[in-house]
Amino acid sequence: NGGRGQLMAKKLSRRLFLGGAAVSVALPYLQAMAPKRMGGPLGSSVAHAAEDNGVRLLYVHVPYGVIRTRMTPGEEGGGYTLPSMLSSLADVKEDFNILSGLSNRPGSSYYRYPDGREVNDGPGDHARDTGTFLTCRRLHKTDGSDIRNGISVDQVAANHIGGFTSIPSLVVGTAESLGGDSGYSPTYRANISWRDERTPAAKLISPRAIFERLFTGFDPGESASARAERIAREQSILDSVREDASRLSSQLGAEDRRRLEQYLTGVRAIETRLESSMGPPACDPGTAPPESIDDWPEYIRTLNSLIRLAFECDRTRVASYMLEARNFDFLSVDGSSITENHHQMSHLEQGDRDIRRIERINEWQFEQFGDILRQLKGVNEGDGANLLDKTIVVFGGGLDGTAHRSGDPVGDLTPQRSGPVHRHTNLPILVGGRGGGAIRTGRHLVYRDNEPLASLYLSTLHAAGINEVTSFGLEGNSPLEGLG
Repeated sequence: NGGRGQLMAKKLSRRLFLGGAAVSVALPYLQAMAPKRMGGPLGSSVAHAAEDNGVRLLYVHVPYGVIRTRMTPGEEGGGYTLPSMLSSLADVKEDFNILSGLSNRPGSSYYRYPDGREVNDGPGDHARDTGTFLTCRRLHKTDGSDIRNGISVDQVAANHIGGFTSIPSLVVGTAESLGGDSGYSPTYRANISWRDERTPAAKLISPRAIFERLFTGFDPGESASARAERIAREQSILDSVREDASRLSSQLGAEDRRRLEQYLTGVRAIETRLESSMGPPACDPGTAPPESIDDWPEYIRTLNSLIRLAFECDRTRVASYMLEARNFDFLSVDGSSITENHHQMSHLEQGDRDIRRIERINEWQFEQFGDILRQLKGVNEGDGANLLDKTIVVFGGGLDGTAHRSGDPVGDLTPQRSGPVHRHTNLPILVGGRGGGAIRTGRHLVYRDNEPLASLYLSTLHAAGINEVTSFGLEGNSPLEGLG
């Protein structure tokens, strides 16, 4: 390794490694590596210390809005009547909450910043729907390379708890690119996960690629003796890491020492995993799926299963999922397959005909939510708990596609032709799982003051033990009330 010869350097190299000659461990980003600090805790690549409580986080986005007429219960709290659009979820009704009234106002055309500054970026709601769904930031409107967004909630989580698993986060999608939108770069429509304001996280679309990302080098049939030999070798590397870190610490400033200490907390988390791996393998991933699957419903079921497998085998605890269908010709309405463009139908320009087709698409989307919940619920985690008990699944989108005019989240939800209008308020959001006890499920929760979607995300971070993050996005300044 090149680490020890560089320890006395006045300015540390970003390529500095700690460890023995055979294998080395990359350092976190330190101030000594660059002339200026990085931009704040939410944009940092440093893996901060967090409680290892085993909670998994999954964020699923569906595009083009949901017509909320048949997804919004008439009652609040528990014991509500399940709306017809969610009828496929009857068997898991007690395992999720319906949230009405949340908003992501940074995704709107017009926005007023806390300092009073006002902006209006005109059309482009579909780019803002996707691009801001997990960042809750404003997009810089450009169709060039000067894109600017913000770090997404899944990547904030990965920066803090990604060190507890071999893969910090899994980013899954179903389409490479969806095109631009009214002057917005195609990059915004193609990505919900962002590592920082200029860098979307690369998503995996191929089932085989996802499987290989998760399980390359993972050997569920590893013998006890081979496992013991591997663990001893890896423990020796970690011992060397600690020695080098101790030598380096005395040469760092206070802030860098703090970051190095947090880094070593992550090393301890690796040791904990090594100790726990002395037992039998936790799961069998089975055989790899094919590179591509032409049957769309089967393709989506496979992606759902791979995400469940990633959580079950504890390969990652953070995932994002863009659930975008190429077409819906496998669904029928009024005796005919849906062959029209989803985007075009979302404007409801053909009135009742478009409404019926969009509602059928929405029903199918919620059926996938149910499939994810059932798969997680079917995994026994021990102590009477299942995997869903230790997971939070945020499922929904950044647009209310109903186009109604009422400000009441449970008021008049009569669909209207929207033309170019989509709303980033009263969003269609379901939250499944209990997050290790952080969430009480089986309820319809109504928020009437445009509470930010960002506050929900802050709550999910805290449920995963990431309590040092106290704000998120432009408006998430406190956790969302009523979840626990």
